[in-house]
Amino acid sequence: MRKLRNAFATLLVTAAAAALAYLAGDALLSGERSLPPERTRTAESGPVSGEESLSAPAPAVAVPETASVSAPEAGREETGTASPGLEATHAPEAGREETEAASAVSAASSGVLSSGGLPSDSAPSSYAFSQLSQEDRLLYEELFSAITGFEEKAVLSVQDADRIERVFTCVLADHPEIFYVDGYTLTTRTLGEEILEVDFQAEYTLSRQETEERTTLVKKAADDILSALTDGMDDYEKLKLLYDRIVTGTEYDRNAPENQTICSVFLYGRSVCQGYAKAFQYLCQRAGIHAVLVTGTVEGGEAHAWTAVRCSGSWYYADPAWGDVDYQADGAQEETGGAAEGSGVEKAAEGSGTREIVDYGYFLVPSRELFRTHTPEVCFPLPECSDMADNYYVREGLYFTDADLEQAGLALETAVREGRESVTFKCADREAYEELYEELLTEQKIFQYLQGGAVSYAVSEEQLALTFFPASAARP
Repeated sequence: MRKLRNAFATLLVTAAAAALAYLAGDALLSGERSLPPERTRTAESGPVSGEESLSAPAPAVAVPETASVSAPEAGREETGTASPGLEATHAPEAGREETEAASAVSAASSGVLSSGGLPSDSAPSSYAFSQLSQEDRLLYEELFSAITGFEEKAVLSVQDADRIERVFTCVLADHPEIFYVDGYTLTTRTLGEEILEVDFQAEYTLSRQETEERTTLVKKAADDILSALTDGMDDYEKLKLLYDRIVTGTEYDRNAPENQTICSVFLYGRSVCQGYAKAFQYLCQRAGIHAVLVTGTVEGGEAHAWTAVRCSGSWYYADPAWGDVDYQADGAQEETGGAAEGSGVEKAAEGSGTREIVDYGYFLVPSRELFRTHTPEVCFPLPECSDMADNYYVREGLYFTDADLEQAGLALETAVREGRESVTFKCADREAYEELYEELLTEQKIFQYLQGGAVSYAVSEEQLALTFFPASAARP
């Protein structure tokens, strides 16, 4: 039998995928911190002037190079290898088959082996999945199965590399427990101009055994936190406890190991914004609360990550990294002594097992609040976050639609009685903020509720918030 001769070519291309832009990795998410805007002052018997603005420079974004190789002539077999910054080399042989490998790197990947089976619309880890078309849902399931099954090669039903990258991003956005993958390789087999097959292979940072061992440790650490939840708690109370535990149990550290994954929080107690966000997301999902990772930028263009969660049927945003006062500490300045760190800070709940300070200014907030400082990069339609019913300030009686001094006095007296370090008033609009500022600070009616010669406070015009520190006033 006469052999037919075909032309084959092999092309290996390493390229940054859309997942890099959406799920920003270590180079993006562990750079200089961007701080919530604030001013810190101390009010005494007379007016105080001056202000301090906090900001952080945005890190440089490294963009990988992409190499390409021209198609070989018919009747020849060529192998081509292209890597970032390198020229392709060719060796002519007979026949023609084309293999294309694309590496979509996401240094932000996280997770553990998933044990909940294939995704479904009702699962707490299904938001991004639910936003996909039926065809892309099938692709999502194929990617999910290949990743969690440690498959060496999975043939995909979709051949479009851009769609694969987008759906891969959706898988990681839904599943913080996938911490053992930092990218993937696509192999596209063609005959002439016809695509015959597209194969997917995840790039693992750990072996299957190592992943299973790490999963056990992560689960145990999470179980210790989740054990504090009770059947009598509503979603708000559960979320607040989990938020407190992540914020107070984690130190912001750009040099923390595995700081883009939940391992950095649960195993080392040190992380960056994406580690905080994924750890909070993981706890929420384990508690049966829907949550999805959102990434984008904050003021100055710095890459950032936060979480969208569903509380009592409505969606809200939560940013646990910005809830950590230590995250802001480098930028906080004392104006005239006794000034406070951060804006929107309160003592963590007694039931949370901690007495550390937590900033609730970015806990269960609607889009209109968060998007003043955060800009999401949309890979899938984000949930509508417009409700305020379970916002922290609304639930705690600290939300002001006007300059209600009776409400303010009650909140301040309660803070003093309970020994809180701080209490924050959140205003519905600028008019209410300016009126409350005028009454309490300019006219110094704050001293009707807090006795002493001086009271420390912090203001955030961006967030329309006033924070007072009762402990700074000398009380009889």
